Amino acid sequence: MATTTVREIMTGVVEVLGVGDTLAVARQQLARGRIRHLPVVDGNERLVGLITHRKLLESWVSHGHPNEESPLNVARDVPVEMIMEKHVLTVDPATTAAQAARLLEEYKLGCLPVVEHGRLVGIVTEADFVRFARRYFEWEMTSTPAS
Repeated sequence: MATTTVREIMTGVVEVLGVGDTLAVARQQLARGRIRHLPVVDGNERLVGLITHRKLLESWVSHGHPNEESPLNVARDVPVEMIMEKHVLTVDPATTAAQAARLLEEYKLGCLPVVEHGRLVGIVTEADFVRFARRYFEWEMTSTPAS
């Protein structure tokens, strides 16, 4: 039986932010894609950071006057570089799924950007692991004879 790799379960990156984008852009992309993680890339598609839904909420709450300012007004003024996580743990597409799961669990992360030859090629999230587990359990139910 072959070992499952990150390449087999990752999501190809559809949504990314660029250096210079604002939190308003991040907020819009998170909401539109119903996602919680946005890699930040430079002009060469190299990962430079990560914005999470949690970081976005923290930035708004810590801005000073969350009861008096709308999130949209705050978000328009703040570039993603100000709040993005700059030291991001990444994996290669050939990393085993078990190792990626171990990293998510050990470091209490919601995602791992997938980088190949220095370029962002995807992201593996908790949701990807849940989807993989569901498929496996469905396969298991259909391939196991009833007792």
